[in-house]
Amino acid sequence: MPSSQPVSPHTRPALALNPRLDRKAIARTLKENGRVSIPDILVEENAERLTQALERETPWGFTYFDGKDACFIDPPVLASLPKADWSALIRSIHQQARTHFSYAYDLYPIQESARLGRDKHLFLHDFYAFLNGPVVLDFIRGILNDPEVQSADAQATRFGPSHYLSLHNDEVKGSGRRCAYVFNCTRSWRPDWGGYLQFFDEAGNGRTAFQPAYNTLNIFLVPQPHAVSYVTPFANAYRYAVSGWFRATPPTVIAS
Repeated sequence: MPSSQPVSPHTRPALALNPRLDRKAIARTLKENGRVSIPDILVEENAERLTQALERETPWGFTYFDGKDACFIDPPVLASLPKADWSALIRSIHQQARTHFSYAYDLYPIQESARLGRDKHLFLHDFYAFLNGPVVLDFIRGILNDPEVQSADAQATRFGPSHYLSLHNDEVKGSGRRCAYVFNCTRSWRPDWGGYLQFFDEAGNGRTAFQPAYNTLNIFLVPQPHAVSYVTPFANAYRYAVSGWFRATPPTVIAS
């Protein structure tokens, strides 16, 4: 069981993947299915540190899609938003979701913050640098059998009641996306709370769904139809993760 003992915000453990990973089996599953879920991806100390960073240290904002653009409400504005304005926004987002692509969840933009030199004290920036370092990039190149992978982008996400990410396939021409990833940091989760990474076939039938399990990395090839299912109003926890794409393009900014 993971420890829940407090960790100092100044603690910066050396980051490492679990040395016992069966890389050949992971690569084989990914090739056969187009997706793979990898439990115990990080050494336990790192998994605990990353989870505590998401639970206790991250300044969460809120992101949604308005039908044209990705929108973000930063934490100070979110904290002062009148209840009536918040209710009106949610109604508008749900109206959009009835017929078009839509999403709504809490967000901390790691890569954008690194580019702007913000929040350098946050452990999430150390983890972003780790994702773009040789240990992780070599691992991804190996399981994809793709030497062109050069970088990862990253965002921290927190899905709570009424949050979701509707059906899409992650395809953006010219983006260099090779695969999507989700480092899950949720300590416990019930299946009936929603929040699963759900994959679909061409007929719209559900194929595979990955639970947001603690210290588990989900990888899937791009493009591929998928969604994060609606988190029920009675969910009694948050779904924490760091997610993004591994790309065949150079990194923009790497935190130090």
